[in-house]
Amino acid sequence: MPSSPEHKPSAGVGVGGNCIAQIVHDNCPDLLASAGVIIEHLDAQAGNWQFSIDNGLTWRSARTDLINRPGCMGLALDRDARLRVLPFSGHRVSGVRIVFHTVQRSHGQGSGSYRAYAPDERDGGSRSVTLVVGLNAVNGMPPEVKVPRPRNKRALAQSARERAEGGLGGPLAVA
Repeated sequence: MPSSPEHKPSAGVGVGGNCIAQIVHDNCPDLLASAGVIIEHLDAQAGNWQFSIDNGLTWRSARTDLINRPGCMGLALDRDARLRVLPFSGHRVSGVRIVFHTVQRSHGQGSGSYRAYAPDERDGGSRSVTLVVGLNAVNGMPPEVKVPRPRNKRALAQSARERAEGGLGGPLAVA
C-alpha cells in the first residue's frame, strides 16, 4: 500500500490514534491496498478501544463484547478511520492484539458499524491477520516536547557552595 500524506498521522496527534491505512501499511506491507477492514478481535485486556470516522473529531467506544465473542461479527472501518486504545488506569500495556481482514470496497455510510461477515467468503481471498503491536503503532507517537531538566535544589546549593569555596575544598582536596 503506497504511503501518502493523507494517511500519515499528523504531528501532535498523541493519542489521536492512527488511521487504519497507516496501521495496515506499517505492519502488513505485503497486503494489497484495501478500502478498509473488518476488525474481528481487539485485545479487551489492554483498555478501552475507540474509533473515529471523522478524523478524530469524535470518538466512539468499540464494542469488544460484540466482536470478541464466538461467531463472525466484526467492526467495519474504512481506511481513513482512526483507531486508538486508552489503557486502563494503573495498567501497564506494552503490546496489544488486533485481528482483522481487509476489504476491497469502501463501507461508505456503514463505516463504524458492526456487521456479520462470512469467514470463507472474503474479498479477493483476504485472510485474517493477527497483529501484536505496541501502543504507539495504534495510538501514534506523541509529539516530542522539550521539557527543561528539573534541578535538584540540594545539588544546586552544593555546586554554589563549591564555587564559593574556590573549587574542590574539603576532604577531597589535594595539596
